[in-house]
Amino acid sequence: MVESKRIKKFRLSIAKTIPKFPNDKASLQFLEAKSLASLLVDYANWASRYVTPRPRRVHVAPTALSDRRWRSLSTEITAFLDKVKRGEELTPHLSLDLRTRGFTPAISGLGPDVNRWADKDMLLNGMGYHHFHLGLTMEPAGHAKRTDDVLFAAVTREQFEDIALFDHSVFEMNRTPTKVMSTERKRLWDIFRERSTRDLPSGSAVIMSGIATSGHALHFSRMADHYAQVVSEIDPKLDDPSFVRDLYKKAGVPAPPKPKVCWHLHFMDLGLLDEAQGVFFVFRDGPN
Repeated sequence: MVESKRIKKFRLSIAKTIPKFPNDKASLQFLEAKSLASLLVDYANWASRYVTPRPRRVHVAPTALSDRRWRSLSTEITAFLDKVKRGEELTPHLSLDLRTRGFTPAISGLGPDVNRWADKDMLLNGMGYHHFHLGLTMEPAGHAKRTDDVLFAAVTREQFEDIALFDHSVFEMNRTPTKVMSTERKRLWDIFRERSTRDLPSGSAVIMSGIATSGHALHFSRMADHYAQVVSEIDPKLDDPSFVRDLYKKAGVPAPPKPKVCWHLHFMDLGLLDEAQGVFFVFRDGPN
């Protein structure tokens, strides 16, 4: 299938957007050589670590309320959750790795020593939980002050559920079978297992995490394939002016005399963007 100029521009813009390490020409060319579907897997792996700014309901799980730190950190937690409710930007509270460690070609190497998790958030891919720093002050670089205690949450488009508080030992990974898991990491896995199996009959078979051998979450791989299919099906229609004008009509937006749209991702929402008018036609909603 011949790649249209619109799709090629979209694909190359994604390759450029994803933070690469090492941040060099070779890493960029590695991504640029990928198909749209394959590249969207890498994009989803990185972009899923963000939380799209929008107001959300807040629910606090008993596993968070019962932690003694919930009271001692009440000032920080209240200030942060107020931001969640108002739909403010939460990126300053996320990991700093988002800015620089979105993709590395090294994960595509062969052999037992390849670290498939070098450009991934293992706990997010495996459990679906984001983690947030609770610092009240902003650093000059634009992020909230780093805190040893972090809040884990399950985030959807409508709801922000506080799961629990943990210190940074929750991120410790022991790759040798003989080593003992940290207390905090074990507690997180216990909470995850309980939440994944609640209300199920005894003896039920449960697949709690769908993870590919590459370390990518399977649901994001399926989403990437679907997004690529949507683009390939709709893109030829964009050469029909009546189809494009109908987009504006359905959205209740006046169409310019010569509308010009391009494929665009806003976080993980897929659609067409009219840059001149500042109008975004969303075809598929992202997870949050």
